[in-house]
Amino acid sequence: MASPHSTSLGEGRAQFEAVVRPVLPRLYRFCLALSGDRDRADDLFQNTLIKAYANAASFEGRSDLVVWICGIARHEHLEARRTEARRRGLFEQFVDACASAFGFGAEDERKSPEALVIQNEHAGQLLACLQTLPEEFRTVVVLCDIEELGYDRVAEILGVPKGTVKSRHARGRVRLRAAYEKLVAAKSEAPTREEEEST
Repeated sequence: MASPHSTSLGEGRAQFEAVVRPVLPRLYRFCLALSGDRDRADDLFQNTLIKAYANAASFEGRSDLVVWICGIARHEHLEARRTEARRRGLFEQFVDACASAFGFGAEDERKSPEALVIQNEHAGQLLACLQTLPEEFRTVVVLCDIEELGYDRVAEILGVPKGTVKSRHARGRVRLRAAYEKLVAAKSEAPTREEEEST
């Protein structure tokens, strides 16, 4: 038999808000403690309330409301950290793949502190170049190379034929390499122009 708590949580948004309102300050403090940053805490707080409302029917009064909703917050926080770590790792793999294709940074060289600084600079330049691609190419490159989704999945997400995805992916990578090489060339020429102006 459902408890009064589960009934009240499941009777609509107004009732849900009325029931959880007393625990909101404690929930926010918990989100802030988990995140260590107000912006992240705000996002976690909102995501927790959305998830709690969506799963209100599952709360059957078997635990304290604070424990239940803080458990959701903790789960959301851990999921966000795992997603962030996964995306960071995938982007590093993407940078490594481009490093090999574009010919910068050997695997053993990247282990030295100096080479790591250079590698981070390359990663920043590569990300800047990625942002310059037209959306249709940038989206496919991100989905295929950073999110590691196959052509079939990307085609389904974007609602375009698989052949279109493959074409955009290939053209996107060509454009990305061209943009990167242009940026590197411009940076290498900059000191020369400064020297000319000083003479």
